[in-house]
Amino acid sequence: MSALAQGIGAEPRMSGGREPSHLRRDVQGLRAVAVLAVIANHAVGWPAGGFLGVDVFFVISGFIITALLLRESDRTGRISLAEFYRRRVRRIMPASVLVLVVTVGASWALLGGEQARSIALDALAAVFFVSNWRFAAEGTDYWADTGDVSPLQHYWSLGVEEQFYLVWPAILILCLLFAARGRLPSRRVLAIALGAILVGSLAWGALETLQRPGIAYFSSLTRAWELALGALVAVGAPLLARLRDAWRPRIVWVGLAALAFALLTSGSEGMPVPGALLAVVATAVVIAGGTGGREPEIWPLTNRASTYVGDLSFSLYLWHFPVVVFLAPRFDAHERKFLAVALAATLVLAVVTYHLAENPVRRSAWLARGSGRMVWVATIGGVALLIAGLVAAGAVRPPAPAAAAAERTTITSQAQLDGLLRDALAATAWPALDPAPADVAVQGMPEEDGAGCSNVDLADLSACWFPHEGAERTAVVMGDSTGIVLLPMIRAALGDGWNVKALTMAACYQVDIPRWYDNAEHERTCEEHQAGALAEVERISPALVFVSNLYTGVWHLEPAVDALDGGGVYQWALETERLAEQLKKVTDDVVFVQSPPRREALGECAGAGSVPADCIHELDALYREVAEGEMAAVRSAGAAYVTVEEWFCADGRCPAFVGTTPTMRDEMHVTRQYAEMLAPLLRETVGEQAGG
Repeated sequence: MSALAQGIGAEPRMSGGREPSHLRRDVQGLRAVAVLAVIANHAVGWPAGGFLGVDVFFVISGFIITALLLRESDRTGRISLAEFYRRRVRRIMPASVLVLVVTVGASWALLGGEQARSIALDALAAVFFVSNWRFAAEGTDYWADTGDVSPLQHYWSLGVEEQFYLVWPAILILCLLFAARGRLPSRRVLAIALGAILVGSLAWGALETLQRPGIAYFSSLTRAWELALGALVAVGAPLLARLRDAWRPRIVWVGLAALAFALLTSGSEGMPVPGALLAVVATAVVIAGGTGGREPEIWPLTNRASTYVGDLSFSLYLWHFPVVVFLAPRFDAHERKFLAVALAATLVLAVVTYHLAENPVRRSAWLARGSGRMVWVATIGGVALLIAGLVAAGAVRPPAPAAAAAERTTITSQAQLDGLLRDALAATAWPALDPAPADVAVQGMPEEDGAGCSNVDLADLSACWFPHEGAERTAVVMGDSTGIVLLPMIRAALGDGWNVKALTMAACYQVDIPRWYDNAEHERTCEEHQAGALAEVERISPALVFVSNLYTGVWHLEPAVDALDGGGVYQWALETERLAEQLKKVTDDVVFVQSPPRREALGECAGAGSVPADCIHELDALYREVAEGEMAAVRSAGAAYVTVEEWFCADGRCPAFVGTTPTMRDEMHVTRQYAEMLAPLLRETVGEQAGG
């Protein structure tokens, strides 16, 4: 069960539903440190390693549950799985379900559409404690601070813990039975079993982190070693009892210092292995210092404020991420005021939840042995209604916008578009946008994205290939995801007389700059794609080549340099010129298309109570500097360059829509609807190359 939810060393329920307390103030204080670090990191990005607070909870949870089960075994000679899971339900479900219901309701009220539907499905996964696998399967980037982040993304950690506790109590019982039959020391057998789990999970975590970092972050298999280490501390309590009391505070301070260092300095690289190692070991050291003997008085952990925050930690954790996600559009990124407001709102919600829901239910006789048939019937019925409600909410889809689509504005000239952009900049109320702001992230995606264009398999000739019967000319599109979203525009602009082939890969510039990558696997696949795409262009020998790369690639240079003053723009332009020269050797007609300016996602700025002015983006110096460098480089190589600033902005100000059509589906990608509207302008611009 969730590390946040467990009272340290909680015993099986006694009469009246109450449990004798084995609460350790130092561990409660450790909870406080962990939850505050997580909240601050999610709100303002500081401390840099604040996300490791979740790993702290994993260790605490492994320690707590194992200590609880061992005490029950020592006291009664047996472990009741039924009673164990009844206690867990009483601790976890009240607060967890309350936050899920409120968050789903808020998402429909504030966001609606596809985004709210997706959040309802996230809640359904959370009810069954499989959020981690849902986010892993969707390729969720935990580190992304842009895009439509789910307010329930933090439930992944509960999924990891629940999956561990689905199997660990049974393994523990089997180990105790094996030890009893073989007349072996029970704790030694448990230590061996936990050691095997720890080593196996640690090795698997290292391998997955290297090969599939997205899955590694969310996987329960790559996280089990963290809970196992906490469990080992509980198993080793008799050995830790031999520690001198004078040593205990020193041990705790060493662990705290190491944990503080990890929280303040760690980054996202190598998570969870080896990235979480220092924080996990440090947490185990802190817990070990107070295990098996007198609890040391460590003021940062054992003062009343810290222990109270530790008491609230489960509710604080559950509420903080919905608060952060829903409030973030109203504040500048990483603003201190945002942290203060988010903390205050989270604290109020947590206090109310803890005192009115979490604690009363945890101390009640609900679901206890002999609680009555009606209690069980009501519980099962309530769970069934909750699941049915979430399924229904997830199944609701917005009506098809066919009528609105039929009225979409046709753009025939730049002069007409200039007028539409200025009308949008002057608008004081939102038009009936199609797609709606809540749906644009999904409905604005190009259909080509589902044809393998997001990561083209260069060995598959049919991947991202759009032929026309009788067409003798072929156009190739290259670049990162900004090249992918050009496809609807290019296909519409060229018409039936052209075949179109994309050689694109998301998050992989075709410009071969020395850059940093998220991980070694990304570096390998991107570099292989760059070389393979050039080779494929030579094989196809197309009549026309389009290239587009996101201009913020200058931020990713390695070693890092200042984009404007440190030569980053020059370096980007130099490599762009080299690419243009390579392509000109294949075909005369090479067109580089400027990427759109990055902006705040429409789904974030167009919330309840907003006006169009809230979503106006103003161009920065970097956008124009990169464009000027690219243009000079491309034309120097004899290729063509298409600027698109005038397609999105007027006088340096960029509205979120043109007519009734959103221009961007997220921070950097054009909606397929707007791309198709721009096709006449692209056709006019590259008419000579396209044979028009």
